[in-house]
Amino acid sequence: MGVNSGSPAIANLAAQVGFDAVWVEMEHAPTNFERVDTVCLAAEADGAVPLARVPDGHRHHVLGALEAGARIIVVPMTNTAEQAQAIVEYGKYPPVGSRGFITRTRNLGFGLRAPVEALERANRRTFLFAQIETLEAVENLDAICQVDGLDGIFMGPADLSVSMGMIGQVNEPKVISVVVDCLKRGQTAGKLTGIMVAPGPLLDACYEAGVQLVVCAGDLMNLTVIWPQQLEAIPNL
Repeated sequence: MGVNSGSPAIANLAAQVGFDAVWVEMEHAPTNFERVDTVCLAAEADGAVPLARVPDGHRHHVLGALEAGARIIVVPMTNTAEQAQAIVEYGKYPPVGSRGFITRTRNLGFGLRAPVEALERANRRTFLFAQIETLEAVENLDAICQVDGLDGIFMGPADLSVSMGMIGQVNEPKVISVVVDCLKRGQTAGKLTGIMVAPGPLLDACYEAGVQLVVCAGDLMNLTVIWPQQLEAIPNL
């Protein structure tokens, strides 16, 4: 369930409804780290896993979102293996990466755990996804999937459709074919796979391909459908 509004109440509602994970949007929303922390707490309060899409793969974005409580990180526009390697360096503690270490964060239990245990636990509970959303990324996918410590790939069909010259046509057979091929290549390489897409032919094809992480709903996404319907149902006065 995507939370573009940055609302902790929506995040907690999503968890109570039964969504497994709550997506905190930072790339396309004015969400700061303090708000990420609040939304992550609200999601975890009723059992949902907090996920953050950061603005880009720079260290302060990856590290900041993790320190604020996100357990899954999606880095947009990851086009090369070098960029994927940087995600691991910033997002995992040694010996996997070189993430900066301080105990006084919720992510590390505020120092209540022994340091070695805290770091090992954080690495186990942290999942790093490279978002594949350009033809360059598709071309480099096999190399991206060879990066140790990168947990998965996450398809971005909207931007991919733009890159393919088919703006917004995510349910077109050509787009579906590329997305499904990427999912299968990622799975063959031992990576987790995910996608954000509304219900429809593309999502059906992804389920058939064995996708594991699906963001198929969102607060603003759903309200743009529901609110006009409700307004239309009210008689003009």
